Amino acid sequence: MKRIFLTLLSFISLLLFAQGDYNKYAYLYEGCVDDEESPIYGGSYSSYPPELVDAQFPGGDVELSLYIYRNTERQEVYSGETDADGNQLLVTGEVLVQFVIDRCGKPGRFQVVQSLTEEQDAEALRVIQSLPIFKSGSIDGIRVKTAYIAPVKFRWKTMPPKEPEAPAYESDDFFQEWSPDSGDEWW
Repeated sequence: MKRIFLTLLSFISLLLFAQGDYNKYAYLYEGCVDDEESPIYGGSYSSYPPELVDAQFPGGDVELSLYIYRNTERQEVYSGETDADGNQLLVTGEVLVQFVIDRCGKPGRFQVVQSLTEEQDAEALRVIQSLPIFKSGSIDGIRVKTAYIAPVKFRWKTMPPKEPEAPAYESDDFFQEWSPDSGDEWW
């Protein structure tokens, strides 16, 4: 029993701390400015040379996918179809956003390369533009600009049911003060 408890406790702590420190690489490039034109490797810009060490998101590619998933908000864009229960279906699919990690690790040059709807494209851009600083890519130890294409997935089929709004009361009869002069019984 003790072993199961310790295993469960370690698993829970791993989940809590697995989100990582998204500012992990910020200290590497304090005061860094990359305003010079230079080649961009990858994406739709050029091919990846074999000696390229790709830019790295804090925590790796899996953490990048989790970051995108956790920060994407459901968009209320209906496809015009309904399911068997009569619920309107949402537009589903993925938006592909290309961006460049400069030599200072900063994401920039955001561009939608595969679109769904205006609302979903805007949400995908918002999420990708909020990315933290990466560890920049390099070739033979020299920092270079690299391009990424990241999918932002919209997989929700329906919107969750809305909570009914609580009725607004002008006055609360239950808590009105009773006075002996009112003629009402207090019970």
